Amino acid sequence: MTRVQVGLPELVGDVGKYAARFDMVELRPLPGAAPRASTLRAWRKAAGPSFTFSVVLPPIVGLLAMTKEMDAALAEALEVATLVEARCVVLSTPPDVRPTSATSAKLRSVVERLPKPGTALCWEPHGLWERREILATAKQLGVIAVLDGAQAQLPPGPVVYTRLRALGGQRALGERSVERLAPQLAGRREAWVVVEHRPSAPRVRSQLEAALARVSAPPPPAVVRPSPGRLRAEDEEQ
Repeated sequence: MTRVQVGLPELVGDVGKYAARFDMVELRPLPGAAPRASTLRAWRKAAGPSFTFSVVLPPIVGLLAMTKEMDAALAEALEVATLVEARCVVLSTPPDVRPTSATSAKLRSVVERLPKPGTALCWEPHGLWERREILATAKQLGVIAVLDGAQAQLPPGPVVYTRLRALGGQRALGERSVERLAPQLAGRREAWVVVEHRPSAPRVRSQLEAALARVSAPPPPAVVRPSPGRLRAEDEEQ
């Protein structure tokens, strides 16, 4: 059965209490403002071994500027990922990073610097990328394309990372969105689901668990009823 982990795009409150309600969280370390190493180690311990930390790389990395400032921000974010034993690292690119050959080369350069063994590398493009371009580029880079599974078809594969977006932070996620998402997660080995609309997240988590149980349940056995046959003469004699 699919291991589904639901969480928020930021840590809210005490990490121990948060981990009792959710399965994952995104951390967004900014250059020069990352939590201390002792704090990050304490978060990892308090959350428990099954909890997933996902580190979203700083915006300057997503700009693909290839500067010393970008290098420093990337190194600092990857140190955070190491300290919390992050299962996922997400590279988010803004709308002005467009689908060109130069962009592909820069993306590859950044991805090659990310930790690979045991880490799910994810790429979340924004802007004028068509779905086929996203999937083709993600395949070439060997990363997971991050899409909104309530609005679009998720890419194939044993693991998936999806962000259920809330425009302006105001779009609540209804049960229909969950019902559209659940069949796309069924059969995967692992799925990470980030819910942007904070008030919806606990409900989405429980509804998604129930919906997945329904779509993953085996069909009931068929009832075979004997068809009535004609009485033969030899049957009457017996």
